[in-house]
Amino acid sequence: MIITKYRFLILSIMILFSVKGQSQDKFKGYFEPAIDLSYQVNPKYGLSFGVENRNVIYSDKNMQYTVKQIDLSHFSEYQWHSKYAFGLGVQYRIEHAFDVDEESELRFQEQIVYTPERSGFETDHRVRIEQRLYASVTKHRFRYQLGYTIPLAQKQANEPYLKFDTESLLEIAKTQKPELEQRLGVGLGWFVSSKTTLQFGVEYQLENYTQQLNHELFLLAELGIEL
Repeated sequence: MIITKYRFLILSIMILFSVKGQSQDKFKGYFEPAIDLSYQVNPKYGLSFGVENRNVIYSDKNMQYTVKQIDLSHFSEYQWHSKYAFGLGVQYRIEHAFDVDEESELRFQEQIVYTPERSGFETDHRVRIEQRLYASVTKHRFRYQLGYTIPLAQKQANEPYLKFDTESLLEIAKTQKPELEQRLGVGLGWFVSSKTTLQFGVEYQLENYTQQLNHELFLLAELGIEL
């Protein structure tokens, strides 16, 4: 039943991997572990703090393991309606310390999430705007993500779930032409306890596909803890 309903997402991922296999464009692979700590202040307001580490594991047709960056982030979210939530975030990306040719980044984020009534699974529509501040330039990015979370065994103590999402991004800046990016992700997670989740996933990104196409594959691992 689940595969039938979401076969278009699975098919899209398979097609993208097939295209990548036939393409001569650049390809990189990353491993990205993360830890997220969240706290629900009251029924309508919650906040979270995250640490994320991105590592290059495949580049220039060679396997390797190189630390690329570390992200420190904070996000606050206000549930102003049963179906709508508004969020504000700030993130600092430490990249110059690992590559002198790159600049570290300060990022501000604003988003609205729309979650329709549940019908056996959860659907999220997220619109996010970002201001990416570097020493040399400021970039503006606009993002739309459609995501599904599907419980697999609701009666089990350690309930597993599937996640599917696709996201479109547009980035503009004075120093570059507008860049478009598309992402497709799939993940498997578990509720280890009532306040702890563990999730593993794969995300495939088509970066700057209207100008200089790059393929990127991310292996994701995230531990979520509710305080």
